[in-house]
Amino acid sequence: MTETSQDAAIKKASPASSDDRIGALPDALLQQILSSLPSRDAVRTCVLATRWRTLWKSVPSLRIGAAGERYGSAHALSKFVSHLLLLRDRTPLLECEINSHDSYPDGDTDEAFRYMELLVRYAVSCQARVLRVDVKEGRRLCLSDVSLLSDYLTSLELSFVEVVGRFLDFSSCPALKVLKLKHCAIDADRISSQSLTNLIIHDVVFCSNGRTRISAPSLITLRLDGFTGYTPLLEPVESLGRAFLRFEHNCDDYCENDNYFGDCGSESCDGCSYSKFYDKDDCVLLKGLSGTMNLELISQSDLFIGRMDFKWRVMFSQLKTLLLSDWCVVADFSGLIYFIQHSPILERLTLQLESYEKKDVIEKEESYNPRSRFLVSKHLKLVEINCRKDDDTIHHIVKILGTHGVPHERINIKPSFWGLNRFSFEQNK
Repeated sequence: MTETSQDAAIKKASPASSDDRIGALPDALLQQILSSLPSRDAVRTCVLATRWRTLWKSVPSLRIGAAGERYGSAHALSKFVSHLLLLRDRTPLLECEINSHDSYPDGDTDEAFRYMELLVRYAVSCQARVLRVDVKEGRRLCLSDVSLLSDYLTSLELSFVEVVGRFLDFSSCPALKVLKLKHCAIDADRISSQSLTNLIIHDVVFCSNGRTRISAPSLITLRLDGFTGYTPLLEPVESLGRAFLRFEHNCDDYCENDNYFGDCGSESCDGCSYSKFYDKDDCVLLKGLSGTMNLELISQSDLFIGRMDFKWRVMFSQLKTLLLSDWCVVADFSGLIYFIQHSPILERLTLQLESYEKKDVIEKEESYNPRSRFLVSKHLKLVEINCRKDDDTIHHIVKILGTHGVPHERINIKPSFWGLNRFSFEQNK
């Protein structure tokens, strides 16, 4: 049997014995294997054989504090990190993952946070392309003084981190494509990036005095899934392919006097008075979403953030698929009517109805009298209504759609248990 070129390369790569088959692999492949290990385990391979002694020094990934690792104390972990960074070759990093999964006494938490901030700076200096920071502590790591200046960073994921000031200004990160913020506290005026294509904000706290502005004109995918505080202001995005937005009770954009458009006129209503002060000349959401092709807008009925923007008469000229929840049926079905009026090429409409109350919706058939008749998109192929039961509200919806040119055969009513049929964001979690 003739020797292949790959066999010859393996033999040339190492003088390892014939019994050490892993050690016979090329250096590049061994470093790829070591890259998948926690960094402490990668360092430990130095005792396996002479050839392994320095391989760990040029591994293109760092994984510190992964789940299951135990160092005994924050000081022991910090000591390991110090030695690792001192002895490692300063070769470029493809990936850096920094975790804090151990529970330390209060006195050690500051020590644990010091090594995490040190690693962030080191990763950026080594041209890391992917950076993940995940804090599992009683308080959040604050990165207010860390500046991200990198021509190489493409993906940044932060969990349980407090970001303050200009940290989320990524004008000095021209290659950044993916930003994921989960369980973070955001005290910043702006999240800005010219290159960002994928933005996920999940269960965060917005705590700045005004609305945090999101300026990311190259976004293709946006997920804003549950937050505390006032809704961020989304600047226009022409390239947005998919957007998922869910507003829950922790959102502060609600009227305490049951006005569904956020203008009850009472100075004692924090939601309405705040919106009048900060949003007089700004459209908060709808202008930013106007270029979206696929949109899911899910909100509690008493939150007015979507309806407040109706006055801007934003058109959704690219919108093809739309999912709305209970908020679209309150206030004389204003949300439903607005979107079917302003979506000229809409092909599929899904209504997920669950928590509305009788007092929120129209009770009398004659109460819906549109000032002007219009026909919905001629492209509309299907309206799917998912609900607990077929009641008067559903009948009103069917009548509204029929009045505006949607035949009954295009309306599919599905009594079912509550469940959101989200778009395919699973890969972004």
